[in-house]
Amino acid sequence: MTLAKPADPAFAFTAREQGMQAQAALLPYALLGFGVSAPIFVWAGSHAPNAAWMSACLGVFAIGWAAFYGLVNWLKTPAAADLRRRARMQVAGGLVWAAAVASVAAFAHFAGPARETLLLLALGAAMICTAFTTPWLPSLLIVAPAALAGPLAALFAHPEDANTARLGLAAAALALAVALLVNRILRAQYALAAEREHLLAERAEQAEAARRFARVKAELADTLSEELRDGLTGVAHVLAAAARGRAAPSRGQIGVALDAVNELLAIVGGAPAAPEAEAPSRRLRILTLEPDPLAAAALRASLEQLGHQVVQTAQAARAVELARICDLDLVVCGDLGAIPTLRALPGGAGATPVVALVGQDVADAEAALTAGADSLLRRPIAIPAAARALAEALATNPPANDRAAVA
Repeated sequence: MTLAKPADPAFAFTAREQGMQAQAALLPYALLGFGVSAPIFVWAGSHAPNAAWMSACLGVFAIGWAAFYGLVNWLKTPAAADLRRRARMQVAGGLVWAAAVASVAAFAHFAGPARETLLLLALGAAMICTAFTTPWLPSLLIVAPAALAGPLAALFAHPEDANTARLGLAAAALALAVALLVNRILRAQYALAAEREHLLAERAEQAEAARRFARVKAELADTLSEELRDGLTGVAHVLAAAARGRAAPSRGQIGVALDAVNELLAIVGGAPAAPEAEAPSRRLRILTLEPDPLAAAALRASLEQLGHQVVQTAQAARAVELARICDLDLVVCGDLGAIPTLRALPGGAGATPVVALVGQDVADAEAALTAGADSLLRRPIAIPAAARALAEALATNPPANDRAAVA
């Protein structure tokens, strides 16, 4: 079986944590196992001639058991969340058991006729340590050899026990081999579990992203609904005003309604190009008159985005002066009162096409056309509507290129 090796370092970290948690889950059973083994050791040790030393050995065993019990309780506290500290504590707890096994081996080494039996019991205790260190590789590589070292060294200390020592070594090697194999299988499972957790986290992130997208989409739909509702309301007002009149709708009313409809079509991505007026293909020199600074900045940005050169002013008198002395292609006027003055300029300056900036009020549109505007551009400014208004004005009244400044 090939151990999976995830590319993400977070997988390895999670697998390590799983190994430590699996070993920690076995620690209470380790306490129980050594507690059950203690009476067996006491019974066997009572047949040794150095049974008086058993009290010291049992003292070491009791200290180790108490320390291990403290470790099991400590693993339930918040301090155990620090994995580095937890790793040190778990390895230290295993070494405490290894020291207890070594003390048992030292007692058994001088036990006379009971020596071999007690050493085999000590070797069995070391193998129990090996079993409980199997889930986590660092503990298996450190604690298991330390626990096996004491009994094996005592067995090989007497040449007459060579056969027993070799059998003990073979048993210890087999136990280590099995423990390493089981650890390898467990680490593969840890890696798979870590990858599964990673995939679940990714799926949760994707689900959250989908929820955010759905929320944004719903908000966008609400915004579009409001835009469409406002636009349709404006069209309805224009058509209602035209219907109330006895005569046919005026050109201004039809133009305002058409602009509103085209802007609604632009919102949903289907605005057709005006067949009667295409956007100018050359760069125009445009004078803008807009008293409102914010509206003036938006208007200038829209016209420059269309590729035109813009001269901007907020004062009607300044706009009239610039129209008189400059060679302009078009004027966009947001002050309806300045349109008659622009039209009254002498020579070609008075013939410059004028686009009037108007709101939703039909009366303003009528007033602008009556004052001499060639086309209308409704506020707020939309770039497609601005392009159409410029094209309509130029189609209605082409700019004079032979204007001369009149003093």
